[in-house]
Amino acid sequence: MVGFSDKINDPMYENYRKKARKWSFLFAIILAVVAIVGFVVYGEISGQIKMPHSLFYGLGIGALFIVIALLQEVKRKTDTTWDGVVVDKKILQKTERVRYGNKVKTVPYTLYVIKVKRDDGKIFTHSVRENRSIFDYYQVGDRVRHHKGFSYYEKYDKSKDSKILCVACLTFNDIHDDFCKKCKVPLLK
Repeated sequence: MVGFSDKINDPMYENYRKKARKWSFLFAIILAVVAIVGFVVYGEISGQIKMPHSLFYGLGIGALFIVIALLQEVKRKTDTTWDGVVVDKKILQKTERVRYGNKVKTVPYTLYVIKVKRDDGKIFTHSVRENRSIFDYYQVGDRVRHHKGFSYYEKYDKSKDSKILCVACLTFNDIHDDFCKKCKVPLLK
């Protein structure tokens, strides 16, 4: 299985993108309503924020959720399909400070970093925290294709792989499967 798949043109991928956009906006609207209602209820119960200020705070936060969803949609619309090469992989041991009640603890974690250089020279960096599977899937030197509207890459040479990453939902599937076990789109092979 060498080469980029033309299955990305299957209507199921466009349906997946449409559903993702729909759920993104629906989720933003639900969060906006929760913020509006939450601030009003909090203001009434606590007495700390009077009406209409609590309503204005809720509307502001709710509008922020809607704006974020709109910005994501703009990013999806301006995205393009491009080819590149995995140029670097790093495993970084990091720490973060986490508050547990009155105590602050330093907690270690592992960050897996993959760098992909587009054919035009632009470099994209992907960081995944505490999940090595995607990191291990790509190797330095792998030729990859980023498909418009999706975050990860189709590999050019899948001939040595026993599993394949669904670019739509990021689920690993057996290389012999034709459709993703989770989202049911055709696998790019």
